[in-house]
Parts: sequence; C-alpha cells; structure tokens
Amino acid sequence: MASLCAAASRAPAAPAIVALAVFAAVGLTVLDDYGVAMDEFRQRWSAKTTIKYVLGDGPLLSNHNRYYGISWEAPLILVEHLLGLTDSRAVWLSRHLLQHLFFLTGAFFCWLLAHRLFDDRRTALFALLLYLLHPRLYAHSFLSSKDIPFLAMFMIALWLTQRAFRRDTAAAFALCGAAVGVLMDLRIMGLALFAAVPGLRALDLLQARDRTERRRVLTTAAAFATAAAGTLYAVAPWLWSNPFAVVDWFTTLAWHPTHARTLFQGELVQWPQIPSRYLPVWMAITTPPVTLLLALVGAATVIRHGCARPRDVLRNTGLRFQWLLLACLTLPPAAVAALQSNMYHGWQQMYFLYAPLCLLAAGGLRGLPGAARRPWLRRATGVLAAAALVGTTVAMVRLHPYQQTYFNFLVDRETPERLRTQYSMLSWTTEYREGLEHLLARHPDATLRLGGDLTALQRNRAILPAAARDRIVIAEEAGTGADFVIASFRNMDGPPPFGPVLHTRRIYGSTVLAVSAIDLSLADEETADRYRAAYRAATAREPLFRSAEFDLHLDGRTLTWIKEPCRREDSLPPVATEVIPFDPDDLPASSRRRGWLGAGFRRWDRWGVRFDGRCMARRVLPDFPIRALRVGRMFPDDGWRRETTTIDLSATQRRRTGAEGPVP
Repeated sequence: MASLCAAASRAPAAPAIVALAVFAAVGLTVLDDYGVAMDEFRQRWSAKTTIKYVLGDGPLLSNHNRYYGISWEAPLILVEHLLGLTDSRAVWLSRHLLQHLFFLTGAFFCWLLAHRLFDDRRTALFALLLYLLHPRLYAHSFLSSKDIPFLAMFMIALWLTQRAFRRDTAAAFALCGAAVGVLMDLRIMGLALFAAVPGLRALDLLQARDRTERRRVLTTAAAFATAAAGTLYAVAPWLWSNPFAVVDWFTTLAWHPTHARTLFQGELVQWPQIPSRYLPVWMAITTPPVTLLLALVGAATVIRHGCARPRDVLRNTGLRFQWLLLACLTLPPAAVAALQSNMYHGWQQMYFLYAPLCLLAAGGLRGLPGAARRPWLRRATGVLAAAALVGTTVAMVRLHPYQQTYFNFLVDRETPERLRTQYSMLSWTTEYREGLEHLLARHPDATLRLGGDLTALQRNRAILPAAARDRIVIAEEAGTGADFVIASFRNMDGPPPFGPVLHTRRIYGSTVLAVSAIDLSLADEETADRYRAAYRAATAREPLFRSAEFDLHLDGRTLTWIKEPCRREDSLPPVATEVIPFDPDDLPASSRRRGWLGAGFRRWDRWGVRFDGRCMARRVLPDFPIRALRVGRMFPDDGWRRETTTIDLSATQRRRTGAEGPVP
C-alpha cells in the first residue's frame, strides 16, 4: 500500500482522481438501472457450492463450474454475510456495486501504468478514459462477476509486473506472483502472464554479467513461481484433494463444454464450428473506432522502435514491456485459434485483451508519426481524440442501461431489425427487468401472471423491491396460467410473440424486448376483433393436422395452432414443427446438415393468445418452396422424445420445378 501511495504521489494524480470520482458518482446513480445477468446468477451459486465444500458441508467435484475460482466470488459472499444481507434486492445491488468499484480500481492501475510507461500526465489520463469509456465493458462492470474482475485484475497484475522488473527484488516478484495466482484462479488465461514473467527472466539470465546477477535473477524467478503456484493452490479448493487436477482444469476450461449457440453474421454457430474470424470481428465491431485506430498506431510504433533498437527489446527496459503488452494482445487469441477453444456470447471471455489494447492506444496517441516535430499535429490529434471520447460518452448515455449492445459504424446499424438478425445483441436477459417494470407501472394494483423465460423472470424479479416482487407470479413456477408474456431476442431472428404488443425496446432499430398480452380482455376491443377475424379465417377450411390437444391450420404460408376449449391455466403443448424444403440449399447453413428448419413455438409463443375459451398461435413459414412438414408432440421424457407425422405439401407449396422423391 505504501508503494502504491508513493507511485500515485509521484504522478500528478488530481485529474485521474477527479475522473474516477465522477465515474464512481455516476455508477452510484445508475446502479439500480440494471437487471440480473445469467452468468452472475450461476457464478454466485457455484461459489456458494465451493464455500460449502470448504466448510465441510457438501461435495465439490459434482459442480461442473468448480474450476472458476472463488477469489472474487468469496469476498462478495462474505460481504453479504457481514452486512446481514438476506433480501435478494440488497444482495444483487451490493454485488453490482462492488463489481463496478473493482472495475474502477482497474482503471486506477491503468492510469498508474500508463504514467509509468509514457511519463506524460495527458497520455495517462487518456488511457484512463479509454479504459472507462468502452460501452460494453462499462455495462458489464455491473453485471459480470468473471470477465470484468479478470480484466481489472489483469491490469493490476500488469502494473505489478512492470513494478517487479523495475525494482528487481524477490519481494516485488513475489507480490506479482500472488496477483498472477489470483488471475489464474479467475480465468485460465492468467497463464499468459504466468508464462511471460519467467520467459522475461530467462532473457535477463542470458544477459547476466556475473554470478551475483544470475543468482538474483534465479531467486526472483523462484519467488514469482512459488507465490503464483501457492496463491493458486490457496484459493482453488478443487486442487486441495488432487494437486494434479491442473490437467483437468486446463482441458476443461480450454474446451469448455457448452451447448450455447451464438448469432454471428446471420448464422447460429456453436463450438467447434465457430469460424476463426469470430473473435477479431467481434472486437472490431464493438470497440470504439478511436481506440482501434490508435491501438494500431501504437502497435506499429512499438514494432518500429523494436526493429530500430532490438537490444532494448531484449533488455529490461520500458520498450520490452510494451512488447509484452503487444504479446498479451496477440498471443492469447492465437492460442484460442490454435487450440480451437470454445467462444460464445461475443468476446466476453477475452475482455482482458482490452487492458493491453487501451495502453497501446494511449501510446499510439503519443507516438503518432510526425507529432513530435509538428506541435499543431499533436494538438489536432488530441482534439479529435477528445471529440471521439465525447461521441462514445453520448452513445453510452443513449444506450443506457443497455451499453452492452454497442456496435460501431463497421456494421449496419440503420436498417430496421437488421442488426439483431446478424449478431447477438443481448445475451444475458437483463432486459427482462424493463419488461417487469413496465407491467408493474401499467397495472399498479394488479397481480401479474407472467410467462416467458422462467429463469430470466426469476432473476430479474429478484432485484425489484419486495412490494413489486409480491405482485409478480411466474406461470411456470407457480403452475398457473399467464396473462402476459415477456420476450427477449438473444440469438433469435423471429417475430415478437403472437399477441397484442404492449411495450417494445428497440436499439439501432432492432427489437430486443417485447411485452405482450396473452388474455385479449386486456387489450382494446379493436385489437381483439382482429384476432377473432384471424381465427375465423384459419378455421374456414379443414385442419391440416388434428390431434387430441390441438388443430393445425395452414393458410398460404401461415400456420395457425388452435386449442379449444382452453382454460386460463392451459397452454399449447410443446409442438414439433419442422419445415423440409425441396432444395436443402434454401436452408440456413446451420440447418443444412439436418435437412430441416424448425418452425415450432418459441418459449413465449406456447400461450399464444386466449379469447372466447380458446388459445391460438400463428407462425409464418419461410419463403422458400416447401416439400413437407413434420408435425407432432414433444415429450419431456428421454430428452424431449418426438412423435411426429409427415405431411406432404409438394402439391400446394411448390413454386418452382423440383425433383420429386421421398420425403426425408
């Protein structure tokens, strides 16, 4: 701590402290605007399981997330207990506050490191603002208990690494090693620094001039490795019973098993089919352009100086550390590509790359070619960079509280509904909080019976005040019927729920949230009449398919499911509806292997709309020639067993000549 205070006192800290104070005040102001993310809910549960194991009250090896360490989660849970937080709202708000404050702590160390590297207060302040003004990272600083703490800890570890090589003492390297041990516990990519520090010490050993210097290099390297390994062992209970579990740790996290699919450039992709361009594209389209441009300039400057002074790259100098930053930015993505590691939900697993990226960008502003000889160019560049930061700030204010949906001009943000059909805009379902708050305000005294994503509704109900929580009944949780449904559009490109839409949220012209009525008595009479007319049109002819629980009607390219009689607590049964084309090439790439496209209910469509004692849902079929439909029930036993009937549509749905043949 004394060293940290001394480092801050040697630098002109006032601008940085003012900036951090402003961001802390803003964070307190907007703290209660965010919902509860999917990942933080799971992380808290996983950490509590691990803590129970440490206390001798439960198994650990059955927890498949045990390799995500508790070095950050345990303090959060400890705060809960020390403050006696039992109300779910207080628990989640406290977590969001502490996560955001740790993000700001990372910003402080970014400023310290930038000032040390560039010895310029303006450059250091610019690095600080680049770190803070990344829209996606800012929103996730409240919501992420894995990725943002790892980013902040990575920045702290970088500063400690630079400090250790500057001081060249065993104590400094031991402290650096302890930070890297925590880093590895948070995410496996902490191995990057665990490998880098001994590698740099090896270079120093080769250049040692005498036995005393060699002994010092070896001693400091040993102090680092011992502290790193010891800290990892201390904070990773999964190692206590089997120290050799590091092999399983590496293989599990390098190829993390998941069924998660992510929308990327219009296709739902899943590991191991994720293309190699996935990570660089996501980083490029969701990072402010000024940061990208200056980072390229900074990287080019580091390479140019390294080529001009190769000896400085090999020796313990500031230039060598900048080459370390360049390696931290480029080698982890290369390792991911080489190992074919799993990636999903954008680039959240690699947010730590922003630590070296913003430092290189700050160096790019300082090292712009010709700026040293032309003061006007340096001033003009500074003005343009400041204007770009203002533009990013404006974008963050406009997107609040969905800054994680930020995309820059490298993608089409103007065409309505275009962006959400190309990329996953919201992957953590925090938008459900807005849907809940809209219905609470719309019906201030009523009990709300809701359908949709069960876990998303549960999570976001938990952060609401107790009086609001008491008025929300989740249909699947309580075994009752639903009157409203909330739908989000993560990894989805389909229409909103079939029913009167009461509220929507659109970002860049793309719908990310829809709140709809299920009971038509909650809509106006004109709207109800439209649905009754749709029912009469659908039932004017014989059903295409009839079962004991529902009828299926086809009118042109519109499928209509009807269940009657239908009570309030009823919903349409899980229905398998599979579209088989004449030409498999008409299918999206992700569906060609199986040869059909699903056209059944989304989870929010299972209620359809309810009126006059019946339930009805509709779905428009894809606009390509259809050979057949497979229709039937899905049963939850045996992994959703399907009992389907194939219906030949070749005579009515063909729009061009095609080869006849048996339906697959």
